[in-house]
Amino acid sequence: MLLAVAVLVQLGLFSYTTASGLAGTSDSRLYLYAAQTLREAGHLLHPDGSPYRYWPPLYPVLLAAADSLAGVRLLHGSALVGSLLLWSWLGRQLLPWRRALLLPLLLALGTPGLLVGKFVWAECVFMLLVAAYVSALLQWLRSARGEWGVLATVVGVLLPLQRTLGLFLLAGVGLALVVGTWRHLAVRGRWLVLLHLLLCGLGGVLWQTYALLVVAAPSRYHPPRGWAQLLSSAADYGFVLLRWGLPLPAAARVGLPNALWAAVLLGLFAALWPRRRPWRQVGALAAPATPDAEPANTAFRATHGLSFSTQLVREVLWAASVTLVSLVAALTVFAQSAAGVHDAERYASVLLGPVVVLVLAAWPTRAPRWLGVGLLGLWLAGSAVRAVHVARDLHRLPPLAPASFPRPVLHRQPVGAEEE
Repeated sequence: MLLAVAVLVQLGLFSYTTASGLAGTSDSRLYLYAAQTLREAGHLLHPDGSPYRYWPPLYPVLLAAADSLAGVRLLHGSALVGSLLLWSWLGRQLLPWRRALLLPLLLALGTPGLLVGKFVWAECVFMLLVAAYVSALLQWLRSARGEWGVLATVVGVLLPLQRTLGLFLLAGVGLALVVGTWRHLAVRGRWLVLLHLLLCGLGGVLWQTYALLVVAAPSRYHPPRGWAQLLSSAADYGFVLLRWGLPLPAAARVGLPNALWAAVLLGLFAALWPRRRPWRQVGALAAPATPDAEPANTAFRATHGLSFSTQLVREVLWAASVTLVSLVAALTVFAQSAAGVHDAERYASVLLGPVVVLVLAAWPTRAPRWLGVGLLGLWLAGSAVRAVHVARDLHRLPPLAPASFPRPVLHRQPVGAEEE
């Protein structure tokens, strides 16, 4: 019942936000032009006639299939609902059932989905792919069945072909899988994990090699801007992540020093670390070490109330989130993109599901029940108020004209990457 309500809430907010039309930035202009040239000439091109290279190719291909801004709107709405459904399923696997019930509503009221859904950006589909990847990975770790491993690998290959940030996420996933499972795996399991990670990152690495070396595109990077920029970016992400749970006004970002917001970011990730509990590792990916080890192709057995796969996937979510934020914040030292609060919310939008899951997983169980219920109620109420406020602001943005798909002429917007 709550899942159906959450889907209706998300669809309602998304429909209202985009009822006036989708908006765009300079990124959108390049996406739309590349999609148009793919339909007309079979090539992804930039407006200057050069090969498309600045971002991965999957999103323009999807835009070409959508064929119109109405189709893009349908694509974004479907991706957001699909992401919500998958994270809701993951919540039932990774969280106690009472907290899992609230996850869909918290995600439906999340403002990152509204922001990226309004603009012709690649994040909506990226969010869906990440949710699908984590779901397939969990099923593979539980069952060690080959079809789930193949599915996780296929979706993992698509991640960096949709967004370069997919490589950052996969780096965090790889770190968590190797550190969290290596000593528990049989030789076959180790090779499978390494092969999975290698194949997932291969497509993204090949695309980046093509863009940098084959096309020989001019570098979009500049000399480093110093540690002050890194501190400022860390502060942006600390503010954005905290605002997902607390009703903070926008003025709060400039009201406190960067060092304090950066400390908030570190404190949040420290508090969200999924603390280990003892388990007994069994299954096809693990070396049977106990007399009651299950036969091959079975799930990791739950021990002490927490299964091996559940704990491991929580660690994967944490490591992927930390890695993405760390690398994107570091990237702002060398590039113009991803700097500022608006860009931080855009780039971090894919972390809404993982962060909310980690918050609910770390929720203190020994606190008085009335306190927990009250805090969750305030969280939901604050999220609802902010979602309505953000939806109204996004609804008022000047939309792209329907004819802008073939020859986009964009309004300048105060969000997203800066105009070139």
